[in-house]
Amino acid sequence: MADIQRKGSRLRLSGGVFTLPILELWDVDAADLGRELLDREGRLPDLLQGAGLVLDLANWSDTDTDALARSVASLRELGCTVVGVRQASAGLCEAAQRLGLAILRGRDPGASPPPTATNVATPPSRILDQPVRSGQRVYARHTGLVCLGAVNAGAEVLADGHLHVYGALRGRAMAGVSGASEARIFCHSLEAELVAIAGIYSTLDSQHPQWGRPSQVYLDNDALHIIPLES
Repeated sequence: MADIQRKGSRLRLSGGVFTLPILELWDVDAADLGRELLDREGRLPDLLQGAGLVLDLANWSDTDTDALARSVASLRELGCTVVGVRQASAGLCEAAQRLGLAILRGRDPGASPPPTATNVATPPSRILDQPVRSGQRVYARHTGLVCLGAVNAGAEVLADGHLHVYGALRGRAMAGVSGASEARIFCHSLEAELVAIAGIYSTLDSQHPQWGRPSQVYLDNDALHIIPLES
């Protein structure tokens, strides 16, 4: 989206790309949301703290409008910032708008990809030859990402394809961002606070058996696996 600014105006409208956690709700009963989301110490996962949250309503019916209101209220009481919904029916969209939520109309990651010409080559992976600093965010759109240095704590690296880190992987790492469940994460030292493949994520700490070790992360039957990276 190009920047839009009228001559002499103090306002400028521009576009940006942001990573938002998506919460898929299979049960419209909001009573157990706290038990499902809070950790053993009664805190929200780091992924949900201070970030916008999108609700995926693909499994909800058009008549679940009251349940949506209860779920949003419960999530907000837990400290979640619900900003919008996706894959919602017309009735749920109207209910979401009454709750002040945005309607996100991105393509369903599980849907068939649009047809592409067979003679169009896949773009080569993006290569970073410098460490990724704290607070920095790097997104390799439509391709993989190769980090030759470390990814520091507080940084975020994302790729639509595979993610390779030839140093310590700290911060947050996400592969298959556009829904490619076959994408993987490879690193020489796993020290990340969060890893995710195609939206399925896991938070980590120093108690994880792969902490500080060469590791790979992959998705199998919607379950995230973190295993040693064999030499």
